[in-house]
Amino acid sequence: MKDTLHANGNLGEKNYLVEIKTTNHTIMVDEPVSIGGADSFPNPAQYLLSALASCTAITIKMYAVNKGWDVGNINVDVKLKEVLSAGKPIKKMVKAVQFENHLEDSQVERLLTIGSKCPISKLLEQPIEMEFEKL
Repeated sequence: MKDTLHANGNLGEKNYLVEIKTTNHTIMVDEPVSIGGADSFPNPAQYLLSALASCTAITIKMYAVNKGWDVGNINVDVKLKEVLSAGKPIKKMVKAVQFENHLEDSQVERLLTIGSKCPISKLLEQPIEMEFEKL
């Protein structure tokens, strides 16, 4: 991850509207009305899940193109579930992938394996430490 992002959460009367600046882009984040936002943009969790879905689709597409496989559109749905593990609730991200064109079972299996190795999947599967620094 090369980019350092900057979040500006002081956008006037909009309670939870946040502007994110990356190296080359600006994106907006908001929260649902139910918790005081305006629901004018995706919330942080939706951006996290979209990063996983898009990274999976891109990684699969790159591999398919390299192999010369015509997969057509690649649809990736990601949802966040709470499940029990050893009697304790944990969060689990579930990816479902669908290909527009018919593929052999072995091709689908290989593409799903490759999709599970996208950079965002790898990042999220590892323990992640966080720290705060004063700007």
